[in-house]
Amino acid sequence: MARLAALVAVLLLALAAPASAHDADAHTPPDRVGDLRSAPIASSLPPGVEFRVVQNGEALWLRNSTRTDVVVLDPDGAQRYQIGPDGAAVNAALPAEATPSGDISEDPEKSSGDAATAPRWQRISTEPVVQWHDHYAHWGDATLPSQVLADPDHEHLIRAWQVDLVSDGTTYQARGELRWVPGPSPLPWILVTVSLAIAAALLGLAHGQRPLAAAAAVLVAASATHGIATILGRQAENSWTVLQHEYLPIVLAWLIGAAAVVLLVTARGTGRWFAALAAVGLGAVALLQDLPVWWSSTSVVALPIDVDRALVSITAGAAAGILFTVLRAPNITRSDAVTATQRSEPGRADGVLPQGR
Repeated sequence: MARLAALVAVLLLALAAPASAHDADAHTPPDRVGDLRSAPIASSLPPGVEFRVVQNGEALWLRNSTRTDVVVLDPDGAQRYQIGPDGAAVNAALPAEATPSGDISEDPEKSSGDAATAPRWQRISTEPVVQWHDHYAHWGDATLPSQVLADPDHEHLIRAWQVDLVSDGTTYQARGELRWVPGPSPLPWILVTVSLAIAAALLGLAHGQRPLAAAAAVLVAASATHGIATILGRQAENSWTVLQHEYLPIVLAWLIGAAAVVLLVTARGTGRWFAALAAVGLGAVALLQDLPVWWSSTSVVALPIDVDRALVSITAGAAAGILFTVLRAPNITRSDAVTATQRSEPGRADGVLPQGR
């Protein structure tokens, strides 16, 4: 028991480290999981030009498939990017863009002074694609908008935003809106989670190792699906960097859970403790980090949001059921597991197979 407690403490510390580092980031977007939503609306774009809002306004993305250059303008009219058949270039004559921590919240006056500067293009990619952060398409303040604070239960248009594009002497606008969309009640997902926890606990206590193995498999599968979909949904960031900085302890918990499944299927008593350790780690992530998806209208994940809510519920419920089962019946030897298996297959209890009629 002391060893398990030590392992649990180490795993929780490992899981907490990247989360605390992420929370300390001055640019942690409050709308990664929440009720702020940035999305494009009907816009006039040059034929052959594709425009997207990435990661709920964390970045904007543009591809130019034509033979004519498209220039992206700053809010003050300065030429920032040039995208064309030779690739993408940035105007090196302009000062570097403000750091993301300088995001605007309300609607200050747009800066000016750089629009008259002659561009000096510096190639940044051979692909006709550019991705950049736009302060107006994203809410970067930890304090919610004033109209939301006054009335959080109703939808609000926080602001409309646009990016001006110039192609062949004509100016086009890529438009979008930043809205507050209240999320749903979490009650249905709480009921689902509690029901799954009770079912997993009853099966584990009544039928021995194999139901516990199945619960551990479901736990790992649900948590891994949610985690991978979250990494893929964060398209404005490098997936490998996100994995290294935030998900290595979670990957460790997935591996521990997979090992628990193997050990439980082969009737090894240590499998119960591996399952408990995985349940503590993955359950903590679900309950402390992922739970807001239940009551949020927006989630940066590469899945429908209801599917993501279900995955979080399954993870939390399976983890709670496994942990209750192991703490209630912590020590089952190999012979106990074999006996439990024989009880579930009475025809094999005496080594005799049931005869067919």
